[in-house]
Amino acid sequence: MGVWQTNPGRDGGFGHVRIGLCEDSLCGTVVETFGADGRPIRADDLGAVILEGIAATGNGGYGRGRIINPETGRSYTARLRLQGDRLTVGGCILMICRDAGTWWRVD
Repeated sequence: MGVWQTNPGRDGGFGHVRIGLCEDSLCGTVVETFGADGRPIRADDLGAVILEGIAATGNGGYGRGRIINPETGRSYTARLRLQGDRLTVGGCILMICRDAGTWWRVD
């Protein structure tokens, strides 16, 4: 749980996602957005839930929920791995998996 900084998107901008408990699973909401220069901006995905239904799968792994790419709106089966203050993020559709990079804990 906490606030995590995403990898930069195609335009170089990035976000902060607050991950916390939502009912009986984890979810993540975009709470701040930044331009490529690191300055706060008001982006369309501000306030969007981009992680939902996430559950622990063991050995620092999380999944079984959905991750949404805010740039495309596509939804994937979430695949996350926690290692200290690093969260490796990815998602899969059928047997095709995509890497969303490593997010860093900021709070």
